[in-house]
Amino acid sequence: MQIVLLVVCVLLLTVIWIRRPRNLPPGPPAWPLIGNTRGLRKGPLYVGLTDWARQYGSIMRIWMGPQLAVVLSDISAIKEALMKQADFFSNRYVTPKTRILLSIKGSFIFSNGEVGKERRRFGLSALRTLGMGKKNVEHKINEEARHLLESFDSRREKPFDPEHNILNAVSNIICMISFGYRFEYSDPKFARLIKLVKTDLSDSSFAMLGNLFPFLLYTPLYRETRKRSREIAVFIKKVIQEHQESFDPNDVRDIIDMCLLEIKRSEKMGAVRVDVEPILSEENFWRGIYDLFLAGTDTTANTLMWILIYMALYPDVQKSVQKEIDDVIGSDRQPTFEDRKQMPYTNAVLMETQRVRPVAPIAIPHETRQETTLMGYTLPANTIVYANIWATLNDPNCWKDPEKFDPSRFLSKDGKTVEKPEAFIPFGLGRRICMGEALARMEMFLFFVNLLQRFTFSLPAGNPTPSLEGIAGITLGPQLYEIIATKR
Repeated sequence: MQIVLLVVCVLLLTVIWIRRPRNLPPGPPAWPLIGNTRGLRKGPLYVGLTDWARQYGSIMRIWMGPQLAVVLSDISAIKEALMKQADFFSNRYVTPKTRILLSIKGSFIFSNGEVGKERRRFGLSALRTLGMGKKNVEHKINEEARHLLESFDSRREKPFDPEHNILNAVSNIICMISFGYRFEYSDPKFARLIKLVKTDLSDSSFAMLGNLFPFLLYTPLYRETRKRSREIAVFIKKVIQEHQESFDPNDVRDIIDMCLLEIKRSEKMGAVRVDVEPILSEENFWRGIYDLFLAGTDTTANTLMWILIYMALYPDVQKSVQKEIDDVIGSDRQPTFEDRKQMPYTNAVLMETQRVRPVAPIAIPHETRQETTLMGYTLPANTIVYANIWATLNDPNCWKDPEKFDPSRFLSKDGKTVEKPEAFIPFGLGRRICMGEALARMEMFLFFVNLLQRFTFSLPAGNPTPSLEGIAGITLGPQLYEIIATKR
């Protein structure tokens, strides 16, 4: 009987596979049921997809297990979908890992429909209200930079691994905005937490087996993944509970308080209905805070980790940045975000680091809302849509010698102004562009300038040159390395 059922299931699935949609974009050959699983898992996802794109074109279909996906690998295709046809392509695809292990109710990033729009709007408004891109956040970043500089100075020009302190420093910015306070670098509980965040994003992939075959997420294969997600969520919920106990509507301290205030206002106005999912609720708004905490901890930290490697590998570039810092700012004051307008070379170095090592090489996927056409091909409803940021930032049609680290590609011929090519999209594009882009830009500039104003970075003599391949998960960060910070 079991054999008969198995044969029937296989036949049924094979028929479904044979009757799959027509007029799809070209793509690599795929097996029934498992799709392109074997090819997707041979190496970093962004590398495999970019290699296939060279063969099959800027719009390509792949099968993520049994599910259809399209990959957009140049700026024209990405703009066509995410900007010109935004109504069809602005839904978020929610991976099984996210849906099963965390849920999306309350999420600022993964919610869809009108509720999703309102949540994202609230999240952006909260970030702006609390100073994203403004002077008060600039002050917080510079204050945190002083702690980071002191921690580097304490190494007394000996080799050290900068990862923990950079992660802690960057995370403290979103912590101050979301929680109202920062954590000491010596705090062991917080050290474990940010390490969990780092591990979760570097160990995960859109092509991980649990996303291709969701039943595996319930098995021992993903025990540690489930444990990490729970532990981070418990931390967020505990902070929220502390805020609920001390909440004062006349003293809004941070984003959690803003959420609590909005929930109480909605309840008072009768806006929360039983038959409609609320924009925010006390039961699920932790999920939006979880989004901010993860996104605000790992991505900017990875960029800073990459930039220290490149400064050590390209000492002439480092010297040019330091000269610009000395000319514009000097050594007697910390930088301001306003200084960036007079520092084109420093900005070009930051941009080139983001281009050559984008921390999100594959953007968080989208999903078609309904059947539509794109560049002459038919895409069914609920097709996963990946924007291959890596391929776009390394497209030889847009970038001369894209494999080279060359900040001058972002400068005018006279070197006095920054030029931003159309294909420079490290934060994504369209309606779902990174919510924290303004905050990330400010953090990267201020932390970077503070560091090079105080120190010159070099690699320890005799140590192997750090790998530039990185650790590719959802984000792309460097492998562990040691650096020397020599006081200027």
